[in-house]
Amino acid sequence: MKTLFAITVYFLAVVSTTIGQELDCDVSLNLESLTTTEAQDNLSDFVQQLKQYINNYRWLRDYEGNKIIKCAINISIHNSQGNNHYMAQAFIGSQRPIYKSSSNSAVLRLLDDQWEFDYIRNEALMHSESRYDPLLSFIDFYVYLILGYDADTYHTNGGTPYFQKAFEIVNLARGSGLDAKGWEQSPQNIYSRTQIVDELLNPKFQDFRKAVHTYHYWGLDSLFSNSPKPMKRILSSLDKIAKLKNKINQSSLIIRSFFDTKYLEIAEIFLKSANPSIYARLSRIDPAHQKTYDEYQTKRE
Repeated sequence: MKTLFAITVYFLAVVSTTIGQELDCDVSLNLESLTTTEAQDNLSDFVQQLKQYINNYRWLRDYEGNKIIKCAINISIHNSQGNNHYMAQAFIGSQRPIYKSSSNSAVLRLLDDQWEFDYIRNEALMHSESRYDPLLSFIDFYVYLILGYDADTYHTNGGTPYFQKAFEIVNLARGSGLDAKGWEQSPQNIYSRTQIVDELLNPKFQDFRKAVHTYHYWGLDSLFSNSPKPMKRILSSLDKIAKLKNKINQSSLIIRSFFDTKYLEIAEIFLKSANPSIYARLSRIDPAHQKTYDEYQTKRE
């Protein structure tokens, strides 16, 4: 009961301090594959402009989650046309603190390699909710995913308003009449912005989002108590995700992304489990990372 009270107070305190808070997003740029000097020079202020655009905008007006979200966008430019049209890929990552711990938990890790945009040095970046822009709509989309994923860890379906914002950007892109590369539907197992937000808002994935909330809020955030209950809740949430995966019988980007983000954390958590067959069970739940679970099994022996 004390743990429940502590976590509830923690959540209310977090929510009450979010209005007016901002993202803390680190932006990096890799130009190693770009050989055109003019195209490189044109990007001389790109990182600073993006950091200001992301971190200075009031994204969090109605946010229900962690008061300051640490995130990163690592951009690699691999080609250019002319001096201001670029082909790139971006890694998007975010994390959130674990209650009463000095550790953070990775929440989102995605790699998007289908990004093309124009950029002109010293041109102001202006946020718009009604206009599709290949550069800024891409950034806005992932900011809303970061917000939504983070909010889901603190409150069941807390991220829905932000996923809806991301979905509106998908519709803007696909209805723009421009060559909206990366926004089209893709075959299964191929990363797609459209598919990931479709899944997040699809009622058949509600069990996944509930499990994500349980994993973080009632699991990770309660580990400080040294009670067996938080680990049981974490395992229960993983079982729920595995059952959903089997039930829908199709490739899911959000489920695959969850385990790609969490498998090392999961392996570490269960080192303290009294169950000698726990890593065999984790391998059945998440077979893609069986090698890691096998390695952690040997640490117990």
